[in-house]
Amino acid sequence: MDDATRYRLTTWRKRLERRGRVSLRRSRPPGNRLVEYHVILQGRLISGRVRLSELDRDAGFWQPGSPVYLLERCQDVEEGVWRVAKDQAAAPGQLVRSIPY
Repeated sequence: MDDATRYRLTTWRKRLERRGRVSLRRSRPPGNRLVEYHVILQGRLISGRVRLSELDRDAGFWQPGSPVYLLERCQDVEEGVWRVAKDQAAAPGQLVRSIPY
C-alpha cells in the first residue's frame, strides 16, 4: 500500500473516531451488545452489524472476512472502527464494498 492510500485510510478512521466510533486498535467491541463496524481488509471496505456473543467464535476466528476474524483477531485489518448500535433490535448483517479511494 502506498503512502497516499495509507494517509487517506488514516484520515478516514480519524474522521469516524471524531464522530463517536472507536478504533479497533484501541479496544475490542463488547460481545453481548449489537455493534456496527467498518473495517478495511485487503483493499475492501467491510461494514456490518453483529452481536459477537451469538456467533461461533471458534469457527469464525480462522475464517477471513467473518465478523469474529475482523473484530477479535484483527489479522490483516488495515484500519477499523466500531460503535455500539443505537438500535439494539436492528438486523445483523455484513456488506463488502471496494474502497472509495
